[in-house]
Amino acid sequence: MKSMKIGLIIGIVGLVMFVMTCGIINIHPTECAVEVNKFIGKVMDMPKGVGYHLYNRWVTDMVTYKVAARAYPGDVESSEKSDKYNLDLKTNDGQNIDVDLTIIYALRTKEVPRLHAEVGRNYQDEVLLPQIRSEARLVVGSYEAEQIYQGKVRDEIQQAIKQKLQLALAKYPAIQIQDALLRSFSFSKDFERKIEEKKLAAQQVEINKNKAYAQEEEAKRMEAEARGDKLKKIQVAEGEAQSRRVIADAERYSLEQEAKGKLAIFQSEAEGKRLAAVALGGGHNVVALKFAENIPDKFRIFGIPIGENSTSLMDLNGVLKGLFEKVE
Repeated sequence: MKSMKIGLIIGIVGLVMFVMTCGIINIHPTECAVEVNKFIGKVMDMPKGVGYHLYNRWVTDMVTYKVAARAYPGDVESSEKSDKYNLDLKTNDGQNIDVDLTIIYALRTKEVPRLHAEVGRNYQDEVLLPQIRSEARLVVGSYEAEQIYQGKVRDEIQQAIKQKLQLALAKYPAIQIQDALLRSFSFSKDFERKIEEKKLAAQQVEINKNKAYAQEEEAKRMEAEARGDKLKKIQVAEGEAQSRRVIADAERYSLEQEAKGKLAIFQSEAEGKRLAAVALGGGHNVVALKFAENIPDKFRIFGIPIGENSTSLMDLNGVLKGLFEKVE
C-alpha cells in the first residue's frame, strides 16, 4: 500500500514536471520553425512544418520564420518616411538621387535552419539591407541622371538590381530574391528645375519645327494651287484657240465649197454658151440669133423713100428675110 502511494506521488510529480517543461507551438502555412538545443547550442537541421508541435521548453527553443513571399521593407508607408530605407545614391554624371526601393523575396524552408545558424532572425538588417544598398548603388551609378529622370531605364534598373542581388545572396541559399521594384526616386530641386527647363526648350523646338513644317506645306499647297490655276487657264486658252481654228476652218471650207459651186455654175454656163455657139455655126450667127430673140412679137415695117423717086420704098421685108435666111 505504501509503495503504491509512493508510485502515485512519483507519477504525479512526473506529470507536473512534464506539464511545466512541455511547450506546444502551432506552425501556420506561411511559416516554419527552427528547433534549437539550448544546452549544446545546436540548431536542428530539419525545420518544423505546418501544424502543432510539442517540445521541451527547458531544453529546446522553437524559432518561427515567415517563408512566404513578402516585401522588404514590409511597411511601405513607413519606409517612405524613414531615412533608414531610402537609398541616397549618385548617378553616373554625379547627380544625387533619393531612391525608394522595395524587394520582393521569400525563404526556402529547408535552408532556414542554416540561415538561423549563420545569421539569425535579424537577417534582414544584417544581410538583406546592406546588399540592397550596395547593388543599387552600383546599378544606379551606371546611368545618367536624365535617363533615370525620364523613366526610360526604370525596368532595366529593376532587372539589374534583381540579378545582382541574386548573385550576391547566393551564399545565403535560404533567401530567394523574386523581384526588385523601383517605387520612386527624386533629385535635387535645382536639377529638376533645369530638367524641366530643358524639356520646355525641347518642346518649344518641336513646336517651331511643326510650325515651320506647316508653313512649308502651306507654301507647297499654294504653289500647287497656283500651278493648277495656270494650267487651267492655259487649257482654257488652248481650247478657245482650238475652237476658233475649228470655226475658221469650217467657214473657210464653206466659202471654198461655195466658190467651187459658183465656179462650176459659171463653167457650166460658159460651156453651154460655147456649145450653143458651135451648134449655130459661129459667132455671127449667135449675134443674129440674139438679135432675133430681142425682136418684139409685133413688129411693124415702114418704108423709107430713097433716091429721087420718093414713091419707091425699100423692101425691108425682103431684106430681113434674106438676113434671117443667112443666119439660119
